[in-house]
Amino acid sequence: MLLIAAALEQDECHALTDKAHELGLEVLLEIHSADELTYINKETDMVGINNRNLGSFHTDVANSFRLAEHLPEDIIRVSESGLSQPETVSQLRDAGFRGFLIGETFMRTGQPGETLKDFIDKIIT
Repeated sequence: MLLIAAALEQDECHALTDKAHELGLEVLLEIHSADELTYINKETDMVGINNRNLGSFHTDVANSFRLAEHLPEDIIRVSESGLSQPETVSQLRDAGFRGFLIGETFMRTGQPGETLKDFIDKIIT
């Protein structure tokens, strides 16, 4: 289940996390700013750092690197939005990220499958 901190009060987020776990679901908690770090608790399964500001739609991949420094060491990290270069994904992997939300890069091509294959090939080499 995706929970977006910017759209929820902290107590709502924690209650929805508990409900998701009751239903056998894992939760990806999406944050964008340091203010939202307080939403993370021991029940949080994964944290997604959205590189796109939902208010201005400005995208800054450095946001993932900045906020990652403040995450619990054992939390699964996902970088979201603005990921268009395999080199950036490799750098994020080196910084401890294990998940990547990439959409626009593949939607802007006429051959998304081929683009994905090329993208992955560049990461694993």
